[in-house]
Amino acid sequence: MRNGTRAALLFFVLGFCTCLTLIGLVRSLNRVDKNWPLEKTKAVVQAVFYPVGECPECKKISRQYWKVDKLNDDNDAHLEAAIRMGHTPFNTNAEFEQKKALLVSSGVFVELKDSETYTVKKLTHSYPFLVPRAVVLLNEIGTRFEAKLERLAILPFKMQISSVLRTGESQNGLGVRNTNAVPMSAHLYGTTFDISYKEFLQQSGEIAKEGFCRHDLMRHVLAEVLTEMRAEGRCKVVIERKQACFHITVAN
Repeated sequence: MRNGTRAALLFFVLGFCTCLTLIGLVRSLNRVDKNWPLEKTKAVVQAVFYPVGECPECKKISRQYWKVDKLNDDNDAHLEAAIRMGHTPFNTNAEFEQKKALLVSSGVFVELKDSETYTVKKLTHSYPFLVPRAVVLLNEIGTRFEAKLERLAILPFKMQISSVLRTGESQNGLGVRNTNAVPMSAHLYGTTFDISYKEFLQQSGEIAKEGFCRHDLMRHVLAEVLTEMRAEGRCKVVIERKQACFHITVAN
């Protein structure tokens, strides 16, 4: 092969390789952030879920804002109000079952059903019945609770009713599992109900998970409502820690 032909071929190969290299370089530059190195890598922020009662922000808010009493009315205070305001206790479940239709039709008891502000959980040791004044109390608690959430720009959450009317039989059965279940309970008189402070029902119908810090916020709101109504002489209230509920008895 002549020297001129060889030189031309070599020049062609070198030119072709150079073109490929330049094309690759241009493509690589197009993939590089033009703001580099001015734009820093963004930090990944992860949500932190605190156990109920342990959210530091909620603790700070509770100290600075919420007007909440200790809410520690003892069992004697609840019993005094229950005996004065309620119905004679039923010894057995069968006795209540036999009489409940007549008691409801005559207005002695009102059956609790889900409302706009609360729902009744599946009850295993109690019946969803209260004397009328206790229902009025419960409805007002729900109304005030919802109003406070609205003022805080929080979407409505329903309260969860976890225990209502008990008979002597169901009270004795509950005492095996629950150390708070004393033999003489205000629940026997149809004047008393428990509201969970760990479970609130979302608008979607799903129960908000425990440990979500908003529980603390809603618990403080509900406690403030109960503090106000207790100060008005409307109810007796005690916080049951083991059962995670507010134990409430109508008082006038």
